[in-house]
This record gives sequence, C-alpha cells and structure tokens, in this order.
Amino acid sequence: MRKTRLHPPAHFAVPLLALTVLTACIPRSTRGGFPEATADTRGQTLSQLHLQQEHTRLAAAWIPYFICERLLSEPDEAACTAQVTEYLRALHAHGIRTVFVHVCAFGETLYPSRYYPQAAAAGGHDGLAVFSEACKAADMQLHAWFNPLRLESGETMALQTDDCALTRIFADSAQRDTYLFLCGGRYYFNPAAEETADFLAGAAAEVTARYPVAGVHIDDYFYPSPDTEADAALFAASGETDLAAWRRDRVSALVKRLCDAVHAADSDAVFSVSPQGNLQLNRDTLFADVQRWLAEPGYCDLMLPQLYFGYENETCPFSETLAAWCALPRSPETALGVGLAAYKTGERDDFAGTGAAEWQRDSTVLQREIEEVTADPRLAGAALYHTDAVLAQAVRLPDKSAENCVNP
Repeated sequence: MRKTRLHPPAHFAVPLLALTVLTACIPRSTRGGFPEATADTRGQTLSQLHLQQEHTRLAAAWIPYFICERLLSEPDEAACTAQVTEYLRALHAHGIRTVFVHVCAFGETLYPSRYYPQAAAAGGHDGLAVFSEACKAADMQLHAWFNPLRLESGETMALQTDDCALTRIFADSAQRDTYLFLCGGRYYFNPAAEETADFLAGAAAEVTARYPVAGVHIDDYFYPSPDTEADAALFAASGETDLAAWRRDRVSALVKRLCDAVHAADSDAVFSVSPQGNLQLNRDTLFADVQRWLAEPGYCDLMLPQLYFGYENETCPFSETLAAWCALPRSPETALGVGLAAYKTGERDDFAGTGAAEWQRDSTVLQREIEEVTADPRLAGAALYHTDAVLAQAVRLPDKSAENCVNP
C-alpha cells in the first residue's frame, strides 16, 4: 500500500500518519563533512507498513531500548524475527496498531549507521530490518524513535570503535567541544549548535531513506538542565539578550530541521514529537516551545504529549491537563494525540503529591484515560508507554473510525 499523508481540514478525519506538511527540501550542509543519506535498502522491501484501514485512529505503544534488547537477544536472525513478530502480535491483540521502536536511545543505534556506532543491544542484528519484517508480518506501522541529544558517559564513548561520524567527533577535541557537553555524568549534543542540527538531520534522513519506516519520532530530551553553560559562547555571539527565549528558538530550529530532513528523504513520512505533559516545564526548563510547534506548520506532523498523570495528580490532574493541551492553538497541518502511562498501573506515583496512591488503589485509571482520549474528536488517538506494561494488564486501545476527528 502506498504511503499517504492526508490533509486534516475541519470536516475530515485525522487518520494516523495522514498528516500533510509542506515538504521542504533543504540543501545539505557540508559542515563537519557528514555523509549524505542515500536510498540503500539493504535488501529490505520498501512496501508500505500502514494500516489496512485508512481512517483508523492512532493506537500506538512505545517499545523502549530495554525491551528491544531483550527482543533482539536471539542470535539466529530468523528466530529473532519470529520472536519480535510474536511479541507484536500479542500487542495487536490489545489494539496496538503502531509501534515507536527505540532505535537510538543513547547515541548508539540498533542498525548500522554512518552517524552513530551500533549498540551492543542490537545483538549483532540489523535491528531495524528485524523490526521492519516483524511489523510487516504483524500488520503494524513502524516509527523509528530517537533520543536526539542524549549520549553515553565519556568512558563508554571512548570505547566505541565504529567508523561513524559520532565516534570521529568524540575523538577530535575541537569537534567534541563544539558539539558535545557533559551533564550529570553523560554527554549530550549541544542543542544550540548549528552543527548539532546538521548531524541530527542527516541521521534522520539516513534512517528514513534506508528503511521502510512510516516516520521518525523524538521524545522529550531537549535541554537536560537549565543551568548548563554549554551554550554560553553561542549565546554571547548571537547578540540576543533573553537567554530563555534564545534557547527556545534554537531548539525550535533544531526540531524544524529534523522535520524538514524527514520530509526531504520521504515526502510521505511522518515526523512526530512526544514532549513532557507539563506545559510550564517544557517552556521554562527544557526550552521546548511546544505551543509554537503546534500552532505553526513545519515543526511536526504529530505531537504526543506525555500525559503520564492520574486524575488525582496534585500538579497536573489528567482531565484538566488534557483540556489545557486541547485548548492550544493548532495548525490544521498538525495532529495532536496523547501519550498515556501504562507502566504506572499498580505502582505508587511519588510525583503526584496527594494523588500518589491513585494508580495503586484504582486499576481502572489507564482504561478510563484511554476512553476519554479516544472519545475526543479533536484528538488523533493515543500511545501507551510501555509495551511490556500493556501486555501485563487487561487494557485495550479501541480501533475506532476517525471520521469525526477534526482540529478545532
């Protein structure tokens, strides 16, 4: 089936991955001498992995790196693919039709890359090829999920020997000081550096062009701390006077570069972002201007804020927080879904204040939230974190028609 991104005007559905964006073919920068991504399929079919029913709501789940490592542990590739396929089919029984697979969690990938070293967690496999085949067999959509800025400790990065761009950056002190900085014992890409945008855009284009993924997904790792001095020289050189506003502009520019790169590599691919659910935290701590990304076209096709809150959360009660997100101005080219915390069922939520015991006391919280989200015609659907937690409980995402799903 051919990939499609459909317009979601006021009287049309917002199907999963049917999100129109003005495709921007940006010129490749030669800064840093990074290789351009080419359409090397590595023997993979480029068949479309979209759902058979075009007008279904988003029914998704995240497969994080620690689950990927377990799923890819079978040394024989055929057996490994069978193991992943069986896992995906179990998710399918819970209503999951799309998976966000954590292909780059700490600056190491589950697949061979010219940008990143390959992670030991891949088990010697091309993990994206394995998941591609398994998703095809299980009739699921596959999105490549990146933590764009978070890397490893210096000790771990010094042991990386793959011939790739990141290994060369780390080995060169001048490039390392330009691109990277330490925070909390691990390295991060500098979100304010233009070179970072060049690198990440190339990496996103590489995976989009090479594999039959439906899109590229990033999560909520932007500035790791508001106290970092890593961008001080760049801020001084900018001539700006408002550090917070300048940081938000730099992160927005980075996100737009990623979106443009994904669309340039495949005009049908979807670029999605999963920011924190707390709007103030996004703006003032992570410097993620999610309001702008929703209101202006060209930053993302789909936003999935992580509303990992119960109804009794003291700071961000679920229904009120959901209403605040739904009330934000939104471009007709950008869909809004919701990320929900499957992993909290049965657990104490120490960050919920007076609502800390809610998930332990009430096993219906998650299903109630699913029903609230999927009943709202303004929303594209839901995604659950994480897949093991989905399989551990009697919860299901409904496969509903999106014929009345509109932007306000």
